[in-house]
Amino acid sequence: MPSYKNAVSGTWYCAFYYTDWQGKRKKKKKEGFKTKRESQYWERRFLEQYASTPTISFSSLVDAYLAAAQVRLKPTTYDVKRRIVENRIQPFFSHMLVSGISRRTVNAFRTQLLAEGLKMSYVRTIQAQLSSIFNFAIENYNLVSNPVQTASKLHSAQTINNDYWTLDEFRLFARSLKSPEHIMAFYMLFWTGMRVGEMLALRWEDINFIDNTIIVNKTSTRIKGSDVVTTPKTTAGSRIVVLPDFIANMLRDYKRMAKYNGDILFGITRAALLKKIHAGAKKMGVKQIRLHDLRHSHASLLIDAGFSPVEVADRLGHANPAVTLKVYSHFYQSKRTALAKRLNKI
Repeated sequence: MPSYKNAVSGTWYCAFYYTDWQGKRKKKKKEGFKTKRESQYWERRFLEQYASTPTISFSSLVDAYLAAAQVRLKPTTYDVKRRIVENRIQPFFSHMLVSGISRRTVNAFRTQLLAEGLKMSYVRTIQAQLSSIFNFAIENYNLVSNPVQTASKLHSAQTINNDYWTLDEFRLFARSLKSPEHIMAFYMLFWTGMRVGEMLALRWEDINFIDNTIIVNKTSTRIKGSDVVTTPKTTAGSRIVVLPDFIANMLRDYKRMAKYNGDILFGITRAALLKKIHAGAKKMGVKQIRLHDLRHSHASLLIDAGFSPVEVADRLGHANPAVTLKVYSHFYQSKRTALAKRLNKI
């Protein structure tokens, strides 16, 4: 792995041949390194990413995987994927060779995640991401099998998710809110079921006060300190949400008081809302939940009111009712009991 020094600039460069993914032999040259060691390190990392066998380091595999993902994914989706990989997966596997990772390694990794107190649903998400990385290695680096697929199965039994607020709990929390912006934002989240990003992307032109409807067709996400507005998470995410009359009336009053926000409804960040929900819950003695759990709270409200999975899916912007049933199956348990009681009467 020789490197060469540029006599004019005094910097180092590497020049070498490699075989690309189509089996073609190509020449590569990279200049501008301050030291010979940096030049050799760059060449070694490059060759690892174009290796024809899975004896590359996991770190090199991840570099190639994320580079490919960044090209094909929306910035918001890519950022979520990147954070899971860098914060949860890389620290455990970074020092390993791909060829040396077995199902036992994967099992040990999952045991560590569960020992940290992570929810089973989040561990499943992390595992799915890890599996995606190994599938990428199978397609591009001749990895024989995916060790995630052969690892022991996670327990399939679902635990009931109580991370939501009832109407009484929300009303109690709402007493802690003082500013019109905070009051309006939290009432919107609880009574519409919108995702936080969808609400933060709203503009006044999206509100129809004649029909009391909101057009949801974009979402706002903060990526590396900048707000990025994109299309919704799924095609079903683009939808029209009908407002209860009292929320529409609150919006009219809020608009008269919120002229400083300009075209957007809320000049507030997700971080500020998160700080407010934690502080308010603590002050009022209500259990702590996430911002996203206000969406679950709305779903619970709809299901308790007797709305079908089709109706709930339409309001929340789920791709199909099967998603709704999967996510909120525990909410429907009481409805199953009520159904049986009605059959008894029949």
